[in-house]
Amino acid sequence: MIKIIVACSRNRVIGKDGRLPWSILEDWEYFLEQTRSGTLIMGRRCHREMGKHLKERRVIALSRDPNLSFADARKASSLQEALAMARSDGGDIWICGGQAIYEEAMPLADRLYLTLIDADFEGDVFFPPWEDQFPDELSCHEIAVNGMPVTFHLLARQDS
Repeated sequence: MIKIIVACSRNRVIGKDGRLPWSILEDWEYFLEQTRSGTLIMGRRCHREMGKHLKERRVIALSRDPNLSFADARKASSLQEALAMARSDGGDIWICGGQAIYEEAMPLADRLYLTLIDADFEGDVFFPPWEDQFPDELSCHEIAVNGMPVTFHLLARQDS
């Protein structure tokens, strides 16, 4: 099963200057818990930010640069190549960002694990619209972090 996991703000921001524009421990713990099995696929910027925390995971990092390699991750030059590698691993496939990878993976994914942060943030990386592709809510859990609502949604395609 292909699963997308993302945290985004009300205004769809997911990154700024190569980093998350927030620090929400509960979301990081949720990410680690949900993705503990399977293979994680992410772009080079995402790997740069969180790869060091994923040493015990199967990770595939994407880059078209033939001279680039990744510590603690296999490299793929396209999402299709990464998906083929992940399928050979068995288990769930987790799409972890960034924006272009989310856009390409959206029509291929079965589930969306969306952490929605009820605030607006400045950013330069955005999550694409998901509402039409993942209309079915399977679960929803809301918490407050420093008075800010954070909602963990598990969404599915209508046909899955």
